[in-house]
Amino acid sequence: MAATTTTRTVRHELRKVNPWVPIVVGVVGLAALVGAAEVPFRHHIEAVLTDHTKVALSNAGIDAEVSFTGRDGTVRVDSADEKQKAEEVSGGVEGVRVVTVIAPPKVEVPPSPVAVKLLVDAGKVTLTGTVSDAAAKSTLGDAAKTAFGADNVLDEVTVDAKRSSDGVKVAALAPVLAALGKETKAGVVDLQGGTVTLTGTVVSQQVKDQAEAAAREVTGIVRNDLAIGEAKAEQVQTQLVALPTVEFENNSATLTPQGQAVVANVASILKANPSIRISIEGHTDSTGTEVRNQALSEARAKTVLDTLVAQGIAAERMSSKGFGESRPKVPDTSDAAKAINRRVEFIVQQ
Repeated sequence: MAATTTTRTVRHELRKVNPWVPIVVGVVGLAALVGAAEVPFRHHIEAVLTDHTKVALSNAGIDAEVSFTGRDGTVRVDSADEKQKAEEVSGGVEGVRVVTVIAPPKVEVPPSPVAVKLLVDAGKVTLTGTVSDAAAKSTLGDAAKTAFGADNVLDEVTVDAKRSSDGVKVAALAPVLAALGKETKAGVVDLQGGTVTLTGTVVSQQVKDQAEAAAREVTGIVRNDLAIGEAKAEQVQTQLVALPTVEFENNSATLTPQGQAVVANVASILKANPSIRISIEGHTDSTGTEVRNQALSEARAKTVLDTLVAQGIAAERMSSKGFGESRPKVPDTSDAAKAINRRVEFIVQQ
């Protein structure tokens, strides 16, 4: 009788078990199996979308970092200018749902200011630099021709409408030329960054004062380093540094017309200061081999020396040497930097 009671109790307990339990257990197990299969599938989708997006961006000329979470992508570009294009290209990749493009903030670069150099030398004038409008160029050229004669003017000023005059009256440089006059030797009127610097040798204090007064009509900031008669060594060095870069034909020791004009100005400075001795030093950028650059720098310095001798400067007053690419003025990392590093320097010997 006791055994029968026990059997009935067990059967009763079994009947009390919730009938939903096995169903829930089955569903959970199935979900686990599906989730386990879904993880590698999702990773595959992310890898495919990442690769396809990188290729699409690369074909569009955009170098970017790409990552995906599911079908939602994140793209990092190097420039704010690339952001819109990257959004369009990435969003057009098949399978992509949402894409977020991250770019650095756009930096507005102010326009470069006008920059002009007027080289006045014993009856001749050379105009170089860039102005913002044709009217200013014409005014300067006409004034130079009036003061020095059309045959004595070399006008190499260029026009760039994107340049900013920023309140500087470029056309007012014309009276400065007239004030300096034909007797000025190796005179330089240098307009850079809103400042006019005057260097060279004039015949009197009156000419020096007149040139400064005229320059103040261009901008309120004027540096007057004009010398009267023979200049001191440091004044001559200032005049030489103020001259434009001596230019050569590409990969050659042959002077361009502009380079010849600058060397002629160096000759005038030396003639006006017969006690001055100089070292002519050639430098190149890092393009090409060190051996080739060393030889080119030496040849260019020697060309300048020979040209000065031909223009009446005694050879014993000068020496020449080349330094190749070994002494850059700025890091040689861009075309603009390379142009600065390609130079001939004139060093006054004390």
